[in-house]
Amino acid sequence: GGQVKSYEVTPEALGLQRAEAGALAGGDADENAAILRAVLGGEKGPRRDVVLLNAAAAIVAGDGALTLAEGVGRAAEAIDSGRATGCLDSLIEVSQG
Repeated sequence: GGQVKSYEVTPEALGLQRAEAGALAGGDADENAAILRAVLGGEKGPRRDVVLLNAAAAIVAGDGALTLAEGVGRAAEAIDSGRATGCLDSLIEVSQG
């Protein structure tokens, strides 16, 4: 068998900035919902970066991108175009219906 290659993924390599853990803190359900809406509304910062990285991993896992960097770009485009907010609104509508 071949060896599994490992590599370190850094925020900088993906065009993201490092942040202190405290900058990512949430709160109660209402506060977390407001944070999510702000991020999907285009607010920049460490919370957006975490959303982009998590979305990028899901996009790569689903074969929607070949690399994390490409996945970050696709996730950013989905947020910036408003598609991500539309998906959230649809999910809320379906879950409440």
